[in-house]
Amino acid sequence: MIRFDNVSKTYPGGSLALKNVSFELGAGEMAFLTGHSGAGKSTLLKLMSLMETPSSGSVYINGKHLGSVDYHQIPYVRRGIGMIFQNHNLLMDRTVFDNVALPLIIEGYSHKETKARVEAALDKVHLLDKVKCLPNMLSGGEQQRVGIARAIVNKPPILLADEPTGNLDPKLSLEIIKLFEELNDVGVAVLIATHDLGLIARLRYRTLTLKQGVMITDGLMEGLQVPTHD
Repeated sequence: MIRFDNVSKTYPGGSLALKNVSFELGAGEMAFLTGHSGAGKSTLLKLMSLMETPSSGSVYINGKHLGSVDYHQIPYVRRGIGMIFQNHNLLMDRTVFDNVALPLIIEGYSHKETKARVEAALDKVHLLDKVKCLPNMLSGGEQQRVGIARAIVNKPPILLADEPTGNLDPKLSLEIIKLFEELNDVGVAVLIATHDLGLIARLRYRTLTLKQGVMITDGLMEGLQVPTHD
């Protein structure tokens, strides 16, 4: 699904964002990506979504070597990835339906197919009753769920989430993670970039940790587990 082989990224001016990063995220796997601000998380996500190219090493997405992708193939490769952002990136003057339908309209789906897919995606995130609302009529947690519905409406095998709970309180954060778990249960690979160590501590998932562009841990963060009381 996602594979990095010895990937480094240096920006113009000599700033090293990633150094010799290697890891693999399999089909149907869910993991966290963490590290301090500037550790390289955003660069990693940009490399996966073809917003950046590596200085060295190889990136594979859904079996495709991204180094062999030409400009015209980029939209096709991106179809296999659902992107979710901290600030939702919703069109505030369009309804929930229109926001979720946007990727399908760009792809040229029929009205009938678009309607069916949008309603299925909104049903998955428990917002089918908000289909005619504008985003500013929704809470922050509901807006984030609209962003998730838009990301899954194309049925991509991979979801990349960049600080999806960054603006939410702990209860809403866990609700968003539960949605990711439900999607993961049906075979979607999920990678969640987050600063929230408290959230990671509550959930036993593989955690990739970056520090100054280097992958320093890859596995369960045992030291962060929150004790449970019977």
